[in-house]
Parts: sequence; structure tokens; C-alpha cells
Amino acid sequence: MAAARLVLAGLVLGAARAGRVPLLGWSGHSSLWPPLADSYEGHVVGAPQLSALLAPALDRGPRNVLLFLQEKLSLEDFTAYGGVFGNKPDSAFPNLESALAGAPSTLMLPAVQGVAAAGVLGLLKEKMGLSPLHVEPGTLRELRLNASLPALLLVRLPYAAGSSLMAPKEVLTSNDEIIGQVLSALKEDDVPYTALLTAGAPSRVLRDVSGVAPGGVGRQLLQKPTPAPVQHPPVRYPLTGEPRILFWAQNFSVVWDNKWVDLTPQTFGAEASVNVSGSSWSASDSRLVLKYANVLGSPLTATFHMTSRWFPVSGRDWFQLSHLELARPSARPTVFNASQVTAPSNYAWRCAHLSSLQAFGAGLQPHSPSPGWGVLLQDVQLQGFNVTGLRFSYASDCAGFFAPGTWMGLLTALLLGAIFTCGLHMLLGLKTMDRFDDPKGATIAVPQGE
Repeated sequence: MAAARLVLAGLVLGAARAGRVPLLGWSGHSSLWPPLADSYEGHVVGAPQLSALLAPALDRGPRNVLLFLQEKLSLEDFTAYGGVFGNKPDSAFPNLESALAGAPSTLMLPAVQGVAAAGVLGLLKEKMGLSPLHVEPGTLRELRLNASLPALLLVRLPYAAGSSLMAPKEVLTSNDEIIGQVLSALKEDDVPYTALLTAGAPSRVLRDVSGVAPGGVGRQLLQKPTPAPVQHPPVRYPLTGEPRILFWAQNFSVVWDNKWVDLTPQTFGAEASVNVSGSSWSASDSRLVLKYANVLGSPLTATFHMTSRWFPVSGRDWFQLSHLELARPSARPTVFNASQVTAPSNYAWRCAHLSSLQAFGAGLQPHSPSPGWGVLLQDVQLQGFNVTGLRFSYASDCAGFFAPGTWMGLLTALLLGAIFTCGLHMLLGLKTMDRFDDPKGATIAVPQGE
């Protein structure tokens, strides 16, 4: 039994070192975070991306930031102890679910690197220039918080999954009650705030299925019950006749002064209001001009400039998105270099993300050092030449066939193969003795050279 406990402890420590923890954020201000929730399914958020995601809330969100830091937390906690469909009273997170449901802005990251999550407090201290104030529900009512003075409040939540006094669900329920008391105190004082919930390490949850309804252990709190995304038709030019240019994206968003605007409804679908009459096409140069009547109070024009050139080495034409331009009337346009967007001219180009944000690879590089606009395109597909009908041609994906991990594996295999070949060659080159001493005969004499 003692040996089993030691093995289990080793597994927990290993998971804590290389584990992943969830991070939840919510705020009373709207449009603090871009509509990126669907892009994190199966994705692990690192420290640089986490800093970029939290920056809008710290720059233009409420001045009071509240950090709930739990000792241990995992996505499995929400899976095992969140309320199942139609059985919400059994949830261990009623206050947290209520806060997320009623907040105008939410940020849900199911998997954050443990090192990055553990450094959230240091990141907040650096960004806000404040030292954290450790508070409890009882002492919070004694503080005089207001919307004009910044404050960084830290509430530590325990987690005792291995405790024999309280079951994990009871501990999580107790932590949720603490969250509810703190939020109630802020609500009574009418104090605007931005709240974050995360942990310094993952927890190993032993699921107690005795009290779980048949059919599963419950749904994840981070699982949004949204229907399957609607596959809207692509933008085409011209609108009548044979199309020459096709453009499609699951999400098309722009940001100006940390204010995000989702242009997807205005660009695609039955309710689209975008104007493409300013577009043009030729065999070597095409421009897709998207004109929006009102984006943050003024018109906006997005121009995709594509070119097609013949390359003798490959023996075919290649098209390239030379640049993407965002322009407003009587203002200097923001131009992004998009030279990496290239494919054979008879192919379409597709990529999971095309953005000017560092968190998504920064495939769009601004010409100016301080661009006014930012762009995010998710699951984007573009074809500017050799279009046949309303369907894209075979897509050339931006993800290369040989990833860095593939190259590392191939090089390691080649190195080990070379070592094995050299060793085998040396073993095959060994020669055994062909003459031996006979104890009954004369001793073998080896003549010595003079």
C-alpha cells in the first residue's frame, strides 16, 4: 500500500510539472476579448499568447482586477463535478457558472501551460504596476474600492484532493461559495471589475461516479452548447456571371484601439452587406475590395491584392497575396505584407489562422512600426485565379508537410542509423585466430625480424 501511494505521488508530481490548467476570465465591460473561443479546442496556450490575450482587459477594462488563484485545478474537475444537462443542482460551480453566463465579456481557455498559469500573478503585477492585496470575503467589505483607483486583489482558494476530511467535490463547492461571496461584495458596492480564475498546478481528480446520473459523468463547464457552425457561401467577384475571385473565412475580425469588431456577419451569409463593386481582375493581377459602410463609426475598406507570376524553375504560375490594406476615409491606410500567402495559381490557399497578432503567428506583417489596425482571419481560404464555379480548387495548406518535429525525428533516426551501421561494420570486420597452440605438440614459434 505504501509503495502504491509513492507511485501515485510520483504521477501527480509529474503531471504538475508538465501539466495544463484551465483559465477563466469574465468582466462587466463588453468586447474585451476577440471572438476566439473556438480556436482553443485542443490548443495549449503558452506564456506569450496568454499575455497577448490578457492585454486588452488590462489596457481598457475595469481598473479593479480580481485573481482567484486555486492551488490545483484541472479541466477534469469541471468534467466530473459540473452539472449535467438538466441536473444543474448537482453542479459544484453554481456561482462560477452564473458569473460567466451574466458577464458581457468572457475568456475560456481549457488548456494553459502550467508555467504560464503560475506566472499570471507576476504578469498582472508587471502590467498594472501594483502589488497584489490578499483579501478574504470577510475583509473585502472593509475595503473602499472605486472605479477610478486601480487595485489588484488576490483570493487564494485551497484544493485538497487527497484530504480524508473533505471529498474533492466538497472542496470545489466550498471554493465556489468563496467566489460567490467575493462577487456579491463587489456587486453590493457597485464596483466594476475583471476577474480571473486559474491555478498553479493541475489536479488529479478521482471521479466519484456513484452519484452521477447514467449516461456520463457530466458535461464540461468550458464546453459551450453551441450548434455546429453554419457553412456560409464564399464572397465572390463578380456577383453575376462566372466568378473570378473567391474568399471565405470562418471568422473575419479587425481591431482598432483594442476594440474588436466581428465582420463575419457583414461579409458572409444571407445578411451580408459588404460591397465588392470596387474589385478588379486580370490574368496577372487581381484585387478583392471589401467596402463596409460602418465599422466603429466610419466606413472601412479592406483590399486583398493578389498577383500571379510564372516561375521557370517549377514550370508553373504561382499566385501570391502581396499585401492586405485596411483604409478609412481621410486617414492613412494600414498595409500588411502577406508574402507567405502563396500557392500554385490553379490552387486555392488555405490556413487555420492568418493574423497580424503575435499570438497567431503574425503572418501579416505591417509596413509601419505602429499600425492602427489589427486583423484576424480564422480558417481562411482564398483563390484569385483559375476559379471554376463557386467551389474552391484543391487547397494548398499553409501548414508544411514537414513540421519541425518531423525534421527532428528524421535527423535523430538518421544519426542513430549511422551509428548502428558503423558499429555493425566494425563487428563484421573482426577476424578470429586461425592457428592455436597444441598442448601435445611443439609450441608455435613466431619468427622475429632482425
